[in-house]
Amino acid sequence: MKRNESRIKEAADLLSSRQRFLVTAHERPDGDAVGSILAMGHTLKGQRKDYVLYTQDEVPASLAFLPGVSDIVHELPDWEPGSFCLLVLDCNEIERVGKEGERALSMCESAVILDHHLGQGFCDSVSFPCVSVIDTQACATASLCFELFRDLGWPVTKEAATCIYTAVLTDTGGFRYSNTSVRTFELARELVLAGADPYDIALKCFESRPLSKLKLLGLALETLEVYYNGLLSIMIITPEMFELCGAREAETDDFVSYARSLDTVEVAALIKEAKPGVVSVSLRSKRFVNVAEVAGKFGGGGHFNAAGFRLTGNPNDVRDELIKVIGTYLGGKGS
Repeated sequence: MKRNESRIKEAADLLSSRQRFLVTAHERPDGDAVGSILAMGHTLKGQRKDYVLYTQDEVPASLAFLPGVSDIVHELPDWEPGSFCLLVLDCNEIERVGKEGERALSMCESAVILDHHLGQGFCDSVSFPCVSVIDTQACATASLCFELFRDLGWPVTKEAATCIYTAVLTDTGGFRYSNTSVRTFELARELVLAGADPYDIALKCFESRPLSKLKLLGLALETLEVYYNGLLSIMIITPEMFELCGAREAETDDFVSYARSLDTVEVAALIKEAKPGVVSVSLRSKRFVNVAEVAGKFGGGGHFNAAGFRLTGNPNDVRDELIKVIGTYLGGKGS
């Protein structure tokens, strides 16, 4: 039995034996995080399990169409300590859940991690039953949820299929990124057969943008600069730009892809200061630069080709330091 299959079975055994679950994901949830949480919720509901779906931050408006999205809450339930199993999806560091992550972990009696980001998880640091399923080859965390449901023999409803398909579609950039494989398309087929509507989901994910987002994108593109003979591109968004457009930080989730789309670019960065002094950076690469390693130097993480970090400071200072660090990864290619 393969290592991941063994871990999936361990996770399945834990889920089948528990009745109450707190399902959560990383702060500033994206399509994979939201899709995975909701798919888990729909499936637990079908098994008559007790559950709460929690994220620290609001769901992006672009994902508001997903069935069950109104069930996601932003405060931890008032449960007795030791009365629930914690399901952490799309991240394996409890700190990434947000300010309530450590408290949730201290109150649960067991935990399951499902993730496809680099990392080891927190199971080694706890004394209660804990299973960590981390597969960096998976196209999305939602695909691991699907494997788990299949191992359990739990039906995937149309609603759950819609959420999983959305997670896969967004995390693969519409089946364009390097995490797309034969298995990705096989999974997509199974989800469509289960009721997911690929046209409707694509329309809502990629062609249903608010005017505020497009206005902000226009301002962001005006800041686009390239370095190292075009191998690095950077955009910056300031608090004033957010205010002028009436836009939210969640509306910038795909902006970095525009900087990445330049024909000469290997690494793209989007630097956002949604609140004064709080800087978020999204990194993307095309081929040879491990941006997860770059992000790690600033306290962040992610995938080889997609990563990010957040810190306090001045966005221009962050840009200058980022240019220096990325330059060491580009080597002589940008000279």
